[in-house]
Amino acid sequence: MPTHHIIAIDGPAASGKSSVARALAQRLGFSYVNSGAMYRAVTWHVLQRGLNVHEPAAVATATEQSRIVCDLVDNQSRMLIDDHDPTPHLREDDVNRAVSLVSSVPRVREILVAHMRGYGKKENVVMEGRDIGSVVFPETPFKFYIDASPEVRVRRRLAEGQRDEIAARDRADSSRVASPLVIAPDAAVIDTSALTIDGVVDQIMQRLVAKGLPVHSQTATPGGQRMNPYYWLGYTLSRLLAQSFFRFRIMHRERMIQSGPLILAMNHQSFFDPPLAGNASNRAIFFLARKTLLDHWFWGWLLPKLNVIPVDQEGSDRSALKALIRILRAGEATLVFPEGARTLDGNLQPAQPGLGLVIAKTLAPVVPMRIFGAHEAWARGSKKIRLHPITIVVGHPIFFTQADIAERGKDVYQRLSERVMNEIAKLTIDGNG
Repeated sequence: MPTHHIIAIDGPAASGKSSVARALAQRLGFSYVNSGAMYRAVTWHVLQRGLNVHEPAAVATATEQSRIVCDLVDNQSRMLIDDHDPTPHLREDDVNRAVSLVSSVPRVREILVAHMRGYGKKENVVMEGRDIGSVVFPETPFKFYIDASPEVRVRRRLAEGQRDEIAARDRADSSRVASPLVIAPDAAVIDTSALTIDGVVDQIMQRLVAKGLPVHSQTATPGGQRMNPYYWLGYTLSRLLAQSFFRFRIMHRERMIQSGPLILAMNHQSFFDPPLAGNASNRAIFFLARKTLLDHWFWGWLLPKLNVIPVDQEGSDRSALKALIRILRAGEATLVFPEGARTLDGNLQPAQPGLGLVIAKTLAPVVPMRIFGAHEAWARGSKKIRLHPITIVVGHPIFFTQADIAERGKDVYQRLSERVMNEIAKLTIDGNG
């Protein structure tokens, strides 16, 4: 039996339950546990041992013989198997293909469910998965089933550059003998097809209060700077003009975190990028810009009102990085270009370590975004603007812990930046990239 409050978030693949569970845990100040990551970790471990995932007995034996340690680090679950951290490998293609087979083995589920229940004895937890409310914590009164239409879920996976067979995953999860995906009788069902992450979290918060959970929101007030009149005008005009002339659209805006410290990380193609990226958020965000832009009397007066931070060389100025750190620690949001400078040819460039430094100093969550078409509309060095469609795709938030920065130094900063850049590279408009 858990000794703390447990909030169970269940649902099928690509329903948005992970993003919702993370945001809810952050708002409540609870720990976040992704049960799916635990099954992926075991899957990776089994594959590393060279075992055939089509042999349930071998998979079960390997899991029984492994030393599994589950802990909470900075309010997030962390799992080690035989002293190895599988976290960087959880989304590898071979793991994606095998996880359904491994997670359907009854003995594997029995072992991991015991570890999941152990989390409930340590702290207040938001746990997401497919059988949390029905099997792992059937006694908790706080159960939610997050769903979305199959069409929306397929589009979400394609936008991430992933090709999960949603229908096949649904059949496998719902028909397995051990802990199938079902809606717990007392779970509240929420369809996320047309809702933002914050919209879903708001609904859950209201239901938690109605069910008697003592709620003390951790992120309802910090951050989320209100737009001043100049910022609001620029925010509104940039969107209207971009929609009119460049058929501008933002895909998966519901993934954006709208409160608390946040880094918006996007590839850099054009001068259009900062104002258009700002439209992905409901609140004012801060931007870096070359200090020379403020030399002109008009821009020097206006840009600070638009939350522009001057830098000497597009992100390389250390004082600007310190300013970003102060802004994030104050609970605000900022846009950062991991590449440092605009692309010359429209292709993605290598990540620079500056973003990693900011992440290491703040542990702020990062929302990866990718812009398409801005280079074609206004290429670097070109004086000609073309009416080319522009699209921004918003990715799933990335959350970091102390374990990610255990080793100090520039190499760590570079690896953190590359991790974000890799997620940006996965984002596509049609799933073919």
